[in-house]
Amino acid sequence: MSSFVNYTNPNGTVYVYENVSYWDKESKSSKQKRKCVGHIDPTTGKVVPNRKKGDAAKARATKQDPAACVVLTSGVTRLLDKAVNDIGLHKVLASVFPDDFSRILTCAYYLVSEGGALCHTEKWKNSNIVPFTDSLASQRISELLVRITPTLQQEFFRKWIAGNKQDEYYAMDITSVSSYSELIEFVRWGYNRDGDDLPQINLLMITGEKSHMPLYYRIIPGSIKDVRSLTESLKNMSYIEAGLLHYVMDKGFYSEPNVDALYAAHKRFMIGIPFTAGFATDLVEKYRDTIRSHSNYCIVGTDDLYAVTELMDWDGHRFYAHVYYDSYKAAVDEKKFDHTLHCCYEELLSGKRIKEHSSYYDQFFFVKETPVRGIKVTFDEDAIAEYKKNRVGWFVLAGNDIKDKVKALEVYRAKDAVEKCFDDMKNDLDMKRIRMHTKETMDGRVFIQFISLLITTRLKQVMGEAGWFKDYDLQEIINEMKSMRKVTVKGTRQQYSTEPTPLQRKIIDLYGL
Repeated sequence: MSSFVNYTNPNGTVYVYENVSYWDKESKSSKQKRKCVGHIDPTTGKVVPNRKKGDAAKARATKQDPAACVVLTSGVTRLLDKAVNDIGLHKVLASVFPDDFSRILTCAYYLVSEGGALCHTEKWKNSNIVPFTDSLASQRISELLVRITPTLQQEFFRKWIAGNKQDEYYAMDITSVSSYSELIEFVRWGYNRDGDDLPQINLLMITGEKSHMPLYYRIIPGSIKDVRSLTESLKNMSYIEAGLLHYVMDKGFYSEPNVDALYAAHKRFMIGIPFTAGFATDLVEKYRDTIRSHSNYCIVGTDDLYAVTELMDWDGHRFYAHVYYDSYKAAVDEKKFDHTLHCCYEELLSGKRIKEHSSYYDQFFFVKETPVRGIKVTFDEDAIAEYKKNRVGWFVLAGNDIKDKVKALEVYRAKDAVEKCFDDMKNDLDMKRIRMHTKETMDGRVFIQFISLLITTRLKQVMGEAGWFKDYDLQEIINEMKSMRKVTVKGTRQQYSTEPTPLQRKIIDLYGL
């Protein structure tokens, strides 16, 4: 039998005790045990039970204790922040995308650091100090890509070009980017420069030859060839006030309408001339017997060759045609040409033709097939001799600005700046395949890829000027900076950085971090 009694403590707290009666066998009498079971809540007047033994430990176990400190990777972001500020990218992005520039930079930082699909940005962000600290889950990234509209991109290009125009030549080229989606209107079947059996888009890019800094890009349907893409691109460049840039283009861009368009747009240009252009063959015929005069001898880089320049007229405009003959190149080209002819001969005999050699089959062979004797293949010796006479060792450049034959070739050869940018995008920045399924998200994805390319270009500029490529590549530098971390003590303002390694100290000094 039990009962409850209240006891008021001197401090005012009213405790509740339980009295339990029991029979004591030794004394042969009834006794009581008193136990405190709780206290009276002064507000509600109800009994508040005492906590049981172990309740506090169980509560701590069910509610995880917060960490005493937060550790995040800081080295990569320090490096990329410096590159962004050096080239004025942060200012341009913030002015065009005031609400999204930190999200764009975070995605670009991820591509530079890891080179993976953007859907993994959120996981990477959680262990790194980044410009944007809120959620960047896949759905948020998709929404971001849609907000990067073509209109905003054009505004970015206009401001970017205005801040980066320099007294240098700019190279233009096109590359193919394969896609797994055939639902995007720009994804078409066409000549794939990577040899992928996938539909594609084409990406036209303009890049500074000295700085190697990309200036502008444009997405072109995959079925559009180089010669058809120039006119529309010139309109776009005019719209964004590109000014007097000097375009350097390979043979793929040559056509009479394209040259007319360049003159009409008042552009300075240098372009490779294919021998399908009649005047190129005429020039070779004209100078075949006289070009190897010592007065035409010149040295360009490490190459010795012969060259002449002829001032021509293009519909009332000045047109400088530079004709080159390289005896070393002639020997190499002839050997390569003869080897290709031999392969074509074997392919025709076996009946196993390949698409890339179709023009050789038609131009340099006679093929007869009879039911009795089967396939008979003979060489067209006249066509072969004519090709070697007018093509092997010869090449022609033309433009409206550069008069000097040596400078013209130096400028033309420097156009590999675009090729290097394409290589960086495809191999280092996860751009060999596009995994987007709508044009809007594809546009935004390529734009973020372009931003990451600007950052890596600046990083490589610094490395190149210091001669670091003899010992390191860019990915080694980035990987080294991944071990530099910042430790923040929770609840305080205390922050600590890990001690830099010797290589990290060199990187800090190189980039002026």
